[in-house]
Amino acid sequence: MFRSWFADPPAPAYLLYGDGAGLAGLLAREWERRLRDEGVSFEIFRWTMTDLDRESPTLVWRSPSFFSRVRIFVLPDLADMKKIHRDEIKKYLSAPEPSATLILHGTDFRQAKTFSGGASNLLALAPREEQTMETLAMYAINAAKDAGVSLSRDCAAFLARFTGGFFEALDAELRKLLAFVAGKDIVTEEDIRSICVFRGEVNPFHLAEALERKDAATTLTMLRRFAQSAKDDDYNQLTGALAWRLRESVRGRKGSISVKRATELFEVLSRIDREIKGESKLSPRQVYEIRLLSVLM
Repeated sequence: MFRSWFADPPAPAYLLYGDGAGLAGLLAREWERRLRDEGVSFEIFRWTMTDLDRESPTLVWRSPSFFSRVRIFVLPDLADMKKIHRDEIKKYLSAPEPSATLILHGTDFRQAKTFSGGASNLLALAPREEQTMETLAMYAINAAKDAGVSLSRDCAAFLARFTGGFFEALDAELRKLLAFVAGKDIVTEEDIRSICVFRGEVNPFHLAEALERKDAATTLTMLRRFAQSAKDDDYNQLTGALAWRLRESVRGRKGSISVKRATELFEVLSRIDREIKGESKLSPRQVYEIRLLSVLM
């Protein structure tokens, strides 16, 4: 996906948005690897919203480094930034510092698209969900191979969806998984289910089964138990796991489900995914409860 971007030196800024917002961390990791392999000195900074508020971003980006030729700044979600920050980035990009590279991401598709249209010296990409999942799955396969373990495409796709399409979440779970299977030759789906858990409180596969059979009481009880400790990003992980389980049901590997019911559930999960990524002002918990109720009646 990023091949054309690596044909040239690091650009002043990159933006991944929509379903591909979760790949920003992978882009940063890949630039780290390539610069290291090429012997280019670099520094990487992962800024939070607190850093943006505390620092004078433009002053930092324009300040030369005595230690590296390239400085990479991975910035927070555009959707979380104040307008003053987004405007400052646009102004900076009209005359960027050659040694600095900004890596941006935006979970709010429309906002990020508008931002990319008004910014210069910016390479932007909005991959579809399937492209994002395939990219993350291939990363997992190659990382497992480097560790001397075989990870099938199906299991890698499962892991990508289970972690919600976000590189940082997938990378963290993959590290745990590879430590768990040390000494084995292959990673199985059962290994992933055993290690990659939702805070140990809710089994997303049981939740999916309750949804399939329209068991409203069980579904809402599990969802509310999940919500007691879940962070907003955990809902992306839940959506990925539910979508995976549903696909397996359609393929007949995990049970039977009618085409009509599968279509209904796919549509509501797709809508939930869009809304918790920016289309709705409701909290992820509210989105989930409202939308799931519509397919439980």
